[in-house]
Amino acid sequence: MRSDPRQMVLDLFPEERSKEKSPLEACVSWLIEVCGCDESRIRPLVAQCYESFGRAEAFDRAKELEHFYGRHATPRLRACPPSLMGMFDPGIDYHTLWDRCWAAKWVPLREAMEVKFWNYNYREPYTGAPAYVWYIDNEGREVKRPYEG
Repeated sequence: MRSDPRQMVLDLFPEERSKEKSPLEACVSWLIEVCGCDESRIRPLVAQCYESFGRAEAFDRAKELEHFYGRHATPRLRACPPSLMGMFDPGIDYHTLWDRCWAAKWVPLREAMEVKFWNYNYREPYTGAPAYVWYIDNEGREVKRPYEG
């Protein structure tokens, strides 16, 4: 007897499904597999993010560990603990953390720690580098100067 393609089939011996990972484990796996981070360095930091913040914000903060410990880490950030950039500070918005990590590519680390909002601007034609170092600092002052890197 031939089966009809419109007929539903019951699988009596289904393959076992893999257990779904916890948000923390999924984040650690992503940082290791996609970003090339070392598990022993990031696991305690990711755990601290998940203990301190809600699930979504913890992931948004933890994925910045790529800039510190990933395959393509920013050289300046390799010498800096993530806590100095505001990784675990609830008074610092995670967007500010993102902007500081990005700014560290273009400005000295001390200056990157003062960034509250980075103005993303690019050279024409596009080279990846900004046309200006342009940001709002922690005091609310606008800093803008040509990028000479």
